[in-house]
Amino acid sequence: MKRFNRISAVLLTVLLSSSVMAAEKSKHTLGFQVGAGGLEYNNQDTDNEGMASSYLYYNYKLSQNYYLEVGATGAEDIDDWDCDKNNSGDWECFSDGSKLDLIADDFDYKALVIALKTDLSLSKRNSIYGKVGALFYDYEMELRSNKTVKEEGTGYMLEAGWAYRWDSGMGMNVGWQYQDASDLKLSALNVGINYAF
Repeated sequence: MKRFNRISAVLLTVLLSSSVMAAEKSKHTLGFQVGAGGLEYNNQDTDNEGMASSYLYYNYKLSQNYYLEVGATGAEDIDDWDCDKNNSGDWECFSDGSKLDLIADDFDYKALVIALKTDLSLSKRNSIYGKVGALFYDYEMELRSNKTVKEEGTGYMLEAGWAYRWDSGMGMNVGWQYQDASDLKLSALNVGINYAF
C-alpha cells in the first residue's frame, strides 16, 4: 500500500509539473468570450446598451509577448428593440423603455478578425493585454422586417484587458473591445475563457 501511494505521488507530481511546463511553453490558445454593450451608426446610437456580442478566436505565439490571432465575431440586438410611429408620423425606437437614436428593430453583425496581440505579465498568473487587428465585416439592420441597411467591408478592432491563467493552461479574461466598421461602431465589455496548449 505504501509503495502504491509513493508511485501515485510520483505520477501526480510528474503530471502536475508537465502541465505547468506545458502551460508555460504553449504556443497555441483557443478562446471564447461574450460581451454586452452598444453601437453607433451614422452618429445615432443605442446609448451603450442593447447589444450582445461573441468572439471565438485562436492565438499562435510568435515570441515571448506577441501573438497572431484569427477569429470570428458576431453581435445582435438583445433588448427587444421596438419601433412605432409617433403622432407626427416619425419612427421612434425603444430598448427596454429607453429611447434609441437609432431607427431599427433588428440588428445582425458578423466579422472575421486578424489581429496582433501583446501582453505584459504582472505576476505568475496575471497579465494585461492589448490587441489591434483588421475586420472583414458584414452587417444589416431592419425596420419592421424591411432591410434598411446592408453593408460589408473592412475595418479595425481594438481590445484591452486583464487575463488570468491557471497552471493547467485554462485561463480567463475581462476586457473592453471596440470595432470600427466604417459607419458602424461597436463597443462591448467582454468576459471570456481560453485554453493554452
